[in-house]
Amino acid sequence: MSVENILQEVNLIATLSGILAGFAFSAVVQLLTIDRPGRLTSAVIIIFSVSALMLLYTLFTFVMIGAATAELDRQIEQLSGLGGWAFVVAFLGLLLFLAGVGLSGWIRSKATGIATSIFALITLCMVMWVFISAIAIFV
Repeated sequence: MSVENILQEVNLIATLSGILAGFAFSAVVQLLTIDRPGRLTSAVIIIFSVSALMLLYTLFTFVMIGAATAELDRQIEQLSGLGGWAFVVAFLGLLLFLAGVGLSGWIRSKATGIATSIFALITLCMVMWVFISAIAIFV
């Protein structure tokens, strides 16, 4: 793969990870400020926190891979495995993010919880469909 393609791929994943990490971190901050203590609120805060940390790890990893690739102007084979694991961490972070979105509505009301859970489940199905379709190309 050419250096330009590697840099584009790395930048896309880093950007997406950074944006999602920001949303997850924002959710944590918002949930910490509400006056509804309870197990569900604590669970959602933990889910969004772990999601944010996983996505920040991915962001940092891909920024470093991009920087090393750009500096050396070549593909670095030693970092390809690291990038693969970071992508898996990002995918799991995205799944946790969707779980947090689905559960967060239950803090508000039963109707909101049902709606957010359904929308999160639909989004999860679409994400899994795209992921499996993309992976199937390489198999």
